[in-house]
Amino acid sequence: MAPLTSDTPDLKPQPFSQPIDTTLVMVGTTDATGSLTYASPQLLKFSGLTLQNLSRQWLMLVHPDDQERAAAQWSQAVATVRTYQLEFRLRRHDGEYRWVRSTGYPQLDEQSQVQHWIVSTVDVELLRETEGRNDSAHDFSFLAELIPQLVWTTDPTGFHTYFNQRWTDFTGYTLADSVGPDMWNNLLHPDDRELARQVWGHSLATGEFYEIEYRFKAKQGEYRWFLGQAVAVRNAAGEIEKWFGTCTDIHDQKMQQLALRKREQDFTTLANAIPQLAWMADETGSIFWYNDRWFRFTGATQEEMVGWGWQKVHHPDYVEAVSAGFREAVAQGQTWEDTFPLRRHDGEYRWFLSRALPVRNEDGQVVRWCGTNTDVTEQKQLQDQLERAYADLEAKVMFRTLDLEREVQQLRQRLNS
Repeated sequence: MAPLTSDTPDLKPQPFSQPIDTTLVMVGTTDATGSLTYASPQLLKFSGLTLQNLSRQWLMLVHPDDQERAAAQWSQAVATVRTYQLEFRLRRHDGEYRWVRSTGYPQLDEQSQVQHWIVSTVDVELLRETEGRNDSAHDFSFLAELIPQLVWTTDPTGFHTYFNQRWTDFTGYTLADSVGPDMWNNLLHPDDRELARQVWGHSLATGEFYEIEYRFKAKQGEYRWFLGQAVAVRNAAGEIEKWFGTCTDIHDQKMQQLALRKREQDFTTLANAIPQLAWMADETGSIFWYNDRWFRFTGATQEEMVGWGWQKVHHPDYVEAVSAGFREAVAQGQTWEDTFPLRRHDGEYRWFLSRALPVRNEDGQVVRWCGTNTDVTEQKQLQDQLERAYADLEAKVMFRTLDLEREVQQLRQRLNS
């Protein structure tokens, strides 16, 4: 939803007396991986394909100039479990390409795992063609009933002219209540109001796509995160006639993101607090992350160390053997351990005991490596001292033994003589 103006007149909902244009909006569902599992009759009619063929060939229906962009954004949405909206050209059964707006919504189970996706596809050209006709409210009615969004429109100045039933159900505000200035202050979270006004004002001034995340207060009093989006609907002359907007509930995904961010912050705090140098590598052994202690010790930058850049701070007498040993461990997917010197930022070499463990996915495949380097210089020096002392002791014992043997020989010679 967009911020409301303060001088809004009293509006009443307009009745919808005409049947919905069944070719305006098409609905499909996919499984958690993005494979199509259902297509509405409108979608099948539009494409001229069966569900099985559409599932395999949907990308081929996208205009060649739009395929890469559409596929990339869809893959990104599936990977990040985030609502997406994308406009592209889609080939109809008669071969004509039509501009459509596709919006996907992940549906989560009680464990916050994706069960399936709901994808609604709006024929934007038909939407614009019907604009101004008596049945122009059909798109609003359809979206209000079949997609999990709050739907609204404004005139070119940002004055709200419509809210759907889902809006009323969530906020508890009637249409007459919703157009007043107090609604905006009462509904939007105080921390989000100023940014929302700035973003909406920018879209009104420029006509650019409107998108923002903010918190709305439900009629029960709790705040939930929503993704607000709006697109300008223009006439043949390119002039904005209205804004068509939606608010999508992303609270569960947002909470997941915040929880993930908290875990990442906790991990970073822990990784930087431990007394070891720590790092992570991808499945090939190429290092992509180090903790702060590594950079403080080596004096190197992330750009210098990424990949196999760590070899630059290894002692030249050891780096070849160390690299070979690590590559072999990566190739075999086995735990790696070695002891070698690393160069400190001041040029001094210190000895480190280094270990790395493979991290595997559910299929048992190595997806990354986690490693640490523990400074054992003092232990190494003590060990060297003990080994030297032991060697000295062995030498002394050997010489003393030789002396004793010589004395025994001399004694035997005297006795024999």
